[in-house]
Amino acid sequence: MLNSKRKKNTKILVLTGRSAEKIVKSSVPSNVTVKVLPIDVAAFINKDLILKNLTKEEAQKYDLILAPGFVQGDLVPLYALLGVPVVKGPRYASDIKLAVTELDFEEFSSKYSADKLIKKKKYSQTRQFLDDGFNKPLIEKSKEFILGIRNAFPIGVNRPPLVMSEIIDAPKLTMKEVITRAQFFINSGANVIDIGAIAKNPQPKKIKEIVSALQKLKKNNNFILSIDTLNEEEIIAAVEAKIDLILSIDHGNVDQLIDKIPKEIGIVFLPTNVKEGVMHKTPEERVKSLIKLRDKLRAAGHTKLFADPIIEMPIYPGFASSLESYIQYRKIDSTTPMMTCVGNVTEFIEADPVGINTLFGCLAVELGIQLLLMTDYSVKCRGGTKEIVKARDLAFAAKKRNTPPIGHGINILLAKSRTDFELEIPIKKDLEIVDLTSDDGALYSMDYEMDPKGSFTIWINYQNQKIYVSHLGISSKKPDLLLISSEARMLFEEITKRGLLSKIDHAFYLGRELERAEVCLYLGKTYIQNEQTFKDSEYF
Repeated sequence: MLNSKRKKNTKILVLTGRSAEKIVKSSVPSNVTVKVLPIDVAAFINKDLILKNLTKEEAQKYDLILAPGFVQGDLVPLYALLGVPVVKGPRYASDIKLAVTELDFEEFSSKYSADKLIKKKKYSQTRQFLDDGFNKPLIEKSKEFILGIRNAFPIGVNRPPLVMSEIIDAPKLTMKEVITRAQFFINSGANVIDIGAIAKNPQPKKIKEIVSALQKLKKNNNFILSIDTLNEEEIIAAVEAKIDLILSIDHGNVDQLIDKIPKEIGIVFLPTNVKEGVMHKTPEERVKSLIKLRDKLRAAGHTKLFADPIIEMPIYPGFASSLESYIQYRKIDSTTPMMTCVGNVTEFIEADPVGINTLFGCLAVELGIQLLLMTDYSVKCRGGTKEIVKARDLAFAAKKRNTPPIGHGINILLAKSRTDFELEIPIKKDLEIVDLTSDDGALYSMDYEMDPKGSFTIWINYQNQKIYVSHLGISSKKPDLLLISSEARMLFEEITKRGLLSKIDHAFYLGRELERAEVCLYLGKTYIQNEQTFKDSEYF
């Protein structure tokens, strides 16, 4: 359909509406011309409007015509009428630049928006970064190493961090419960399953049984095992069961264990002496303590080491000061990987953890923190493993591209949205009823049997805090009614009072969509009709 030309030499005409004119013109490269059609909302552009405002002579000045991704219907018939391919671009103006500079024009569709192409392109590149990070050969001069006895991962400050999920108080659980939780964390993307011991209640026999049982999962799953205890007997029991990583060694147990831990096992070391109740407060003291312990372990031949300066709870004891310990340690030691426990923050703050988890992913990539420990324990922290895995992936892709963590084909947005729908409609009162006589209306297509009473198109305007519902009669070619309100119930009641519904399934559908619109209005999230409000573990 499109001649094979270099993208920068391809002449492209982008069609848009009046409300999106500024953002579109500011985002396109020099080989792109923008034509503003006589309509406010780009989503309401249709084939008739394009043909009415674009002559064949004008169209043939270009190699490609890009219509908004929201345009309804297949645009193939326009090719025969204009003599130029007319395809659908992205739905959001902010993505037009990427669409016309990085995508293969042969992949554009006259039927579907370019959004999926854009997401696929971004995500494909990001996935390649991660695959390289997990699979490229070790760089010896960077002191990289392999962690894991059976399954294994490359470790280095420029590699993707490993996500650890802890089975809290594992000895208290039945073996079935332990295995079920471990499998859940593995399915959520965890690279390391951490067996959490019970403080002041050592159970080395049970620890050994748990490690041995979880080893069997390695046959069909790519993960490694760690033990989270300072107790010497439990650590030895875990070593005998072929543990991959030990959390933790400090100044109180190092002398008893340093010669009993095989060199192929990884070690996390702490700036503490728990036996004597020593916990250094200042970053300087912690770093000095860590360096001393690191040197002692290295002298004994241990090379698979992770420093844990210990992240603290916000406000008290204080997150910022403990974070400074990580920064200072990295300035002194540029190659030893570090570890941090994200749950030390998320479990002790009354806030949704998703943003905190995302920030930790970025901190890990910036500082060379190679182990990110998730507790995924309390109700509000459920799903933390999935969130931190995506945060890790997003941050690592950003580092490889040397850009901020945005626009990489991955988002961790749950309550909020990345962009907004381009719409500006004046508001007069809380429930507004408008008879629509404009030719700017557009049909809204359904994939199921239409209600004889007509169909509805729904959108929101966050700035005005209003929900908009336009009604289209079954045989009409334009909307005949517009209802505007901030409340879904008020809109639904007005629609039923006017007798605009005759099918139960249509009423159910409308009620559900109006409620979603109201939720999005409250959260400041973009509402798109027929799309889920919350998409769990979605990369796009």
